[in-house]
Amino acid sequence: MRRRRGIRGSSLIEIITATSISMLVLLVGCATFVLGMETWFRGQARLDANEASQQAVREIAMELREAMSVTVDAGGQGLSFRRPLKDVNGDYVQPITWDGVARRIQLDGSNNLQVTASDGTAARTLCKSVIFTDPLSPGGTGAYQLFNAGAGAITRSLTVMVVTRRGLYRQETVTSRSRETIFLRNIPQLTQ
Repeated sequence: MRRRRGIRGSSLIEIITATSISMLVLLVGCATFVLGMETWFRGQARLDANEASQQAVREIAMELREAMSVTVDAGGQGLSFRRPLKDVNGDYVQPITWDGVARRIQLDGSNNLQVTASDGTAARTLCKSVIFTDPLSPGGTGAYQLFNAGAGAITRSLTVMVVTRRGLYRQETVTSRSRETIFLRNIPQLTQ
């Protein structure tokens, strides 16, 4: 009789060992994937918050650089401004006069930073989810002012700071803070 050599099945212990090793590799791979996704979501939220606060500060700067008068509220949470009149070509009308539209930048009731105008145009949202605490203050809970006017009777410079918050899953949040000093081109004869 001949014996068959080389043909042999797997034992139960070998199958259990191979399955255990495969499951361990699969679990480590899944855990690495989940951790990577959490890191990606956190980074994406941080980028969104940074972009929102920086964009708001840029848009405020664009709005105010043409302003002929700027008045900051006592609490620093809003401001009013006027622009000079322009002709159909976009040039300033001489002598410089106000265009007749009172404009305002302030927070609405749902923490959105908006620009409103008295001419009936719709309010434009500059930034959503603005918060009232500065994360870089001692303890991270200090209040801040959105707008700080420079020294002097006529506002020539204005420091704008916007802090935004973006939510993650699991009730985690990330914040971003942007700050810029804007130098205004006010016309003294018209601001007094």
